[in-house]
Amino acid sequence: MSLAHLPLGVLLYNAGPLAILHPIATFSLGVVWAFQKRTKLDRVALTVAYLIGAEVLWRMAKVPVPWEFGKYGSAAIICIALLNRRLYKLPQLPLIYFVALIPACIFPMFEFSLSEARERISFTLSGPLLLAASCWFFSNVKTTPLRIRRLMLAILIPLLSVAFATFFYTVTAEQIHFDTESNFATSGGFGPNQVSSMLGLGVFVAACCLASFKLDLKFKILLGIAAVFFATQSVLTFSRGGIYAAVGGSLALLFFQFRNVAEGTKRLIPILILSTLFIWFVFPALDNFTGGKLQERFDDAGTSNRVEIAQSDFELFFEYPLTGVGVALADEYRRRILGSGAGSHTEFSRLISEHGILGIGALMALVAMVFINLRRQRSTLGRAMVAGISVWCVLFMINAGMRLAAPSFLWGLTFVTIVNYRFRPRVQTLGAK
Repeated sequence: MSLAHLPLGVLLYNAGPLAILHPIATFSLGVVWAFQKRTKLDRVALTVAYLIGAEVLWRMAKVPVPWEFGKYGSAAIICIALLNRRLYKLPQLPLIYFVALIPACIFPMFEFSLSEARERISFTLSGPLLLAASCWFFSNVKTTPLRIRRLMLAILIPLLSVAFATFFYTVTAEQIHFDTESNFATSGGFGPNQVSSMLGLGVFVAACCLASFKLDLKFKILLGIAAVFFATQSVLTFSRGGIYAAVGGSLALLFFQFRNVAEGTKRLIPILILSTLFIWFVFPALDNFTGGKLQERFDDAGTSNRVEIAQSDFELFFEYPLTGVGVALADEYRRRILGSGAGSHTEFSRLISEHGILGIGALMALVAMVFINLRRQRSTLGRAMVAGISVWCVLFMINAGMRLAAPSFLWGLTFVTIVNYRFRPRVQTLGAK
């Protein structure tokens, strides 16, 4: 784990136009490896994983790259790698999922100018495109637990920069006003929902590594500190979705790790220690720092209008059940129901309101992917990874739609085949010579 990434976020905030060198270098390395046929696919995946982890950092620091660079950049690297290795076969369910979303793209053409329609379609379907591409990519990958651990760390490393940036701008702020709403000041000046979600991903990835892989004591301590750091900065954004998704994903992963009581307890102990430390010591200190507002925020059972918005999506579906209202048009139609436009935070309700019966088909394809991938995995680690990642992705998409690339990429990761290196010491990745 590179501690050099801790100050990187603050450096990008203050680097001006030079900050663009970071995403350019990341993307360029991914493209180079994608074109090199001798480079294994799971090494290409490392660059995409790093890009996924860095996406929200670039948005926070206002690095001058396109808003959807994380999704389209990742999809480009993936497609280049697969096509260059002549791996053309796309799994059926991801193909069905994405194709089902295409017909509704015609409706924005009648409501907006061609340029605006293109932008809205691009924004809305960038997440589904990356999800399908990621499933395609990882369905061609056989890898070992060690390489999966490296992939997880590739996501985690840039998230250290995100966490440190939020910490730095919190402690250096002249004054922070705390209430029970999401806090931009403690989120590095960017959207608390997205920042909290990615910091929560840091918690989940750290917990996954601690519970799933053999690590030496020093590495366990570093991961434990990182997990507490991520959790601290996530809850301080006052956006609850990130930590909730982390807890949900971790519980699902731990549940599938229980082959027997002794083994399960052994894997559970580090997580219990960290949870106790955070709940009994760290959270009370943070609550005191915020004048009691943090506890008040987490005691609030409200959903920040997400339930109302989802309900309006269902109403739109019953009004337009066959075709839906069209891609990116639910906001416009929602004005009639709620009196004001509001973007859907829940991807699953958006699917049915904007795509109608085909959206339900896409939703069923997503559900089927989870169950098929769970049954396909032959190892405890494989099943635990599929379960934990799927739950994390679902909770992310309930809370923040597909606003970031992470859930799309990680959903595809459930298609990977994990081979036990003890029985196959020289595992080759498909697509590599």
